[in-house]
Amino acid sequence: MAGKLKFFIVIKRILILEAHKDQARTIAEFLKKDKNYSIDYETADYRNDYNGYDIVIPTSANSTYKYVKQHGDIQLGQILYSHKNLITFDKIKTLEIVKNIGIPIPATYTRKEDLNFFPIFYKSLREEGYARRGIIKTPDELANFRYTDVFFQEFIWTKGTYSVAFLADRGKMLHHFSQKEILSYPYHGGSGVVLQKFNDPRLKIHTKNIIKALNYSGWGLIEYKYCRRRRDYVFMEVNAKFWASLKFAFLNEPAFMKLLFNIDMKKRNIKNCIYLDRLILSDWPEIKIGLPYLFKAKWIKSQPIIETIKKRITGRHRIEQPNIKLLPII
Repeated sequence: MAGKLKFFIVIKRILILEAHKDQARTIAEFLKKDKNYSIDYETADYRNDYNGYDIVIPTSANSTYKYVKQHGDIQLGQILYSHKNLITFDKIKTLEIVKNIGIPIPATYTRKEDLNFFPIFYKSLREEGYARRGIIKTPDELANFRYTDVFFQEFIWTKGTYSVAFLADRGKMLHHFSQKEILSYPYHGGSGVVLQKFNDPRLKIHTKNIIKALNYSGWGLIEYKYCRRRRDYVFMEVNAKFWASLKFAFLNEPAFMKLLFNIDMKKRNIKNCIYLDRLILSDWPEIKIGLPYLFKAKWIKSQPIIETIKKRITGRHRIEQPNIKLLPII
């Protein structure tokens, strides 16, 4: 009609891969608040046809690696995830890069014949799906160890894991959020059950230097353990993907959602959070550790509680993520 302007809202179609993952559910929860997005879900880590979608979001290590390997860089809002990040999926190569810039790494071995100390932590050589990891506590256990797609590291005997979530552009850290993972599921290393907001300038410096050395562009999470002997944070790994506990970071630092999806969120000051679904699936000693936080932490869930309780009752969580017991930690 002459003299009148018509405005059209362009709806962007989004496909979320591995939609059953904790981080995928969280991203979908936030995106649903924006009417400019139409969201579809794919439980598989990859599909052959992405026609008709404006944005494809791989959420875990497996889908991120496969999608980027096939299609190259991913653009989410103002952040470009570079195909060059795939170097971090090779854990040994990443450890060498970090060591060369003077940041501590654990004593690391690729041959079990070179091991003469216990306990020993082992993990997958590459991060392309569910990571194989656990503890070898005795020479007999080592003699019977049969996995060949792993490497070995010293076990750092301190409580908790420290991590820095970040956004980066060509080796420059744009934004970050630091946290301490007080309790994990599985207990030997997995997704956070109890998380605490944490700030130490040294963690920030280490993370900035690692991002620079890798010339990293995109999103991710870098994990550390604190070593009393070294009096420093020891680099463990780069999670070059969306991480399982990203809701804690996004609520505290809304710049993540703004830069990635152009969604404005109110900044929250949440010092502690507890993931109820992961607590339910934990072993009884870990549940005992986590229970006090029910009274002093914000409750968060990634998976439906009823579904989680069913897993606990049937024991299905044991099949999905076997929990390997550690020696007591100090």
